[in-house]
Amino acid sequence: MENTYIVYPDTAEVVSEPGMEMAARHFISEPGRISFGVVDFVPGRAVKLHTHDTWEVIIIDGGSEGPGFVYFDGQWWRADPGSAVFVPKGLVHAWSAGNHNTFKMLWLYQGTLEEAGRTWVDETRPSHLISPEEEKTALKWTPEAGRRAAEKARQ
Repeated sequence: MENTYIVYPDTAEVVSEPGMEMAARHFISEPGRISFGVVDFVPGRAVKLHTHDTWEVIIIDGGSEGPGFVYFDGQWWRADPGSAVFVPKGLVHAWSAGNHNTFKMLWLYQGTLEEAGRTWVDETRPSHLISPEEEKTALKWTPEAGRRAAEKARQ
């Protein structure tokens, strides 16, 4: 079998970049393949508004203490542990931990980390943290929300 990988967390590359308040562990980056890694979010951590040059799939680890929160389409959405979020190429979005719980995300990109890219939307804004009130009113992620986001990104 060509290019078979078993990659352990202690051998993953640590990726940190300006505007990202935490380090991600990047596991595989090979052209024409899927690259993936994990990010551990602690309360009060966020990744500000950005886009990617490819699609992204986020899976919220089922063992997370709480949900992850993704911002797009002008509002916050709650992605509960065990759920997955498909982010179409070019969709403006942000991620935030809640104010009390941690969560871990597994991210997958088409191609390499470099090919996926990350373009920050508002360089002047230091982060995109969810407020306690926004956390309470965040809508639960649904497949319909994902379809609307994909349609909006195509426009």
